[in-house]
Amino acid sequence: MIPLERLIDALASLLDNGPYRIALSATGEEAFTPRRLLAPDCLLPVLMRMAEETWKTRAGQVSFGLAIRPDSNALCGQRLHAVHHAPLSLIILCTDQTLQKVADAQGTILLDALERHANTLCAVPASQPMPV
Repeated sequence: MIPLERLIDALASLLDNGPYRIALSATGEEAFTPRRLLAPDCLLPVLMRMAEETWKTRAGQVSFGLAIRPDSNALCGQRLHAVHHAPLSLIILCTDQTLQKVADAQGTILLDALERHANTLCAVPASQPMPV
């Protein structure tokens, strides 16, 4: 199991040092800092489901073993509790591929575009709900 703080640190580094910038709208207003966006009750569960689906299209029915539970206080209504079966390097690569598909030419990712892509990619709930 990957400690969530380690996962958040690695993904924050991808956002901080990579070409990506997540914004609320085309006017360029940034939603939150990368670390806040990657909180377990913010976009982290969404990004992990998208990364898992990206991997599944390449490897078949292999699951990251995501423990995602409903949380009415979370931004997207879900909270990530754990990732049981995937190495950190694979998660980072799959997340990067997902972000590449949604980013515009300047690397900006609008939350609306991310939501549309997530709805297309992840039409069903987490593939293998795991106990916390």
